[in-house]
Amino acid sequence: MSLTRRTVINSAAAAMATPMFSRPLFAAATDVIVVGAGSAGISAARELIARGLQVQVIEADGRIGGRVFSETTTFGVPYDVGAHWLHYREANPFVDYGLENGFDLYAAPSDEIYYVGDRPATDEELSVFGDAMDTANGAMLTAGRQGQDVAASEVVPDLGEWGLTTSLFTGAYEMAKDPDQFSCADWYTAEDGTDWYCREGFGALFAHSARDAKVTLNTKAQKIRWGGQGVEVETNNGILSARAVVITVSTGVLASGDIKFDPPLPDKKQEAVNALKMGHYHHVALQLNDNFFGIGEDGYFGYKITEDSNGAPKGFAALVDACGHGITYCDIGGAFAKEMSALGGAAMYDFVIGDLKKIFGSKVEKVILKSNTFDWTKHPLTQGAYASAEPGGAWSRAELRRPESERLWFAGEATSVDDWATVAGAHKSGVAVAAQIAKSISPT
Repeated sequence: MSLTRRTVINSAAAAMATPMFSRPLFAAATDVIVVGAGSAGISAARELIARGLQVQVIEADGRIGGRVFSETTTFGVPYDVGAHWLHYREANPFVDYGLENGFDLYAAPSDEIYYVGDRPATDEELSVFGDAMDTANGAMLTAGRQGQDVAASEVVPDLGEWGLTTSLFTGAYEMAKDPDQFSCADWYTAEDGTDWYCREGFGALFAHSARDAKVTLNTKAQKIRWGGQGVEVETNNGILSARAVVITVSTGVLASGDIKFDPPLPDKKQEAVNALKMGHYHHVALQLNDNFFGIGEDGYFGYKITEDSNGAPKGFAALVDACGHGITYCDIGGAFAKEMSALGGAAMYDFVIGDLKKIFGSKVEKVILKSNTFDWTKHPLTQGAYASAEPGGAWSRAELRRPESERLWFAGEATSVDDWATVAGAHKSGVAVAAQIAKSISPT
């Protein structure tokens, strides 16, 4: 079945308002098992139930939400440990849901400031940097439009002294990968639009939207048998059987082999999983009692990067005073983030503070109330931040979306057509796959 973008968006909005999960948990047999209770899993289950199918949702973690998760314990105010931006507001059902349910949502400001050494960049320096960014984005845009399934680094020319900084902002900070690690053709498929924020936290908004979800938590899928008429999902809490299964775990988990398949996934499917490698992206969150950046709430801070680590930019960018809560997200991405992950959270913190002190002096440490780092790369249930196609792998999203024998179905941000790497994209992928399943499985 072919679904238009408008069909998916309309279905997504309707699905978020549909009650779900009125039946008992852990039925011996059901129509569909959904593995994972992140955005894709919740929306798939909700839509399947709305279409009259019996559904069982299992989640390996002790909470729902996956990579969209807010907490208030660390800082005493909402802190988005994972996803923070509500991307592409024009087709993001979570924005409409939040506005309709009393959340404080607003368009992201566009204020930004850049430093060179220990001073703000001059107008001339900003002009040169802007030209470098335009050159890089223009080269990737042209290559993507032409369907060139090559690394961004192959089409972007030498950008001189602003090359590392441009690499950070076009690669590590946006894609969680450096320009030699993602495909221009895949990059080009992403829709662009207005970013929004939720002052209560994106994770809190998501949790509210899924507050009626009855999910069996702490239940990890260990093996999926799909060689017969239906499927069996072997978990740490027993075996479930169904007519089909929707798998919404990250490509990092799929690639790790933590879930065994019997029979094994076809070679082409495994190739697709490996082509959609997870990127690396870490928040080093600082709660400050003095905003020394020279920019206000939700402003962007960047600085000219002059050092590399094995060719990758050795630096970070920051979202200052996010949502007015006094927390600044200093974000490390790409190969450097992976390197820092191996060293641990303390090393990430030390690096960020060290660079901030080079720019702003010793006062930096004096105004830090609390800090936090969270490593999605090491998290066993994600093993990375979000997925993008490696050079030569632009075909892989379509392959991952393709079901196997109408028994194995896949959803999640990695399967999104044009909204990948986002919570909304994962949500809409769940709605889309549920509509397809309903065409092949009649309610019992």
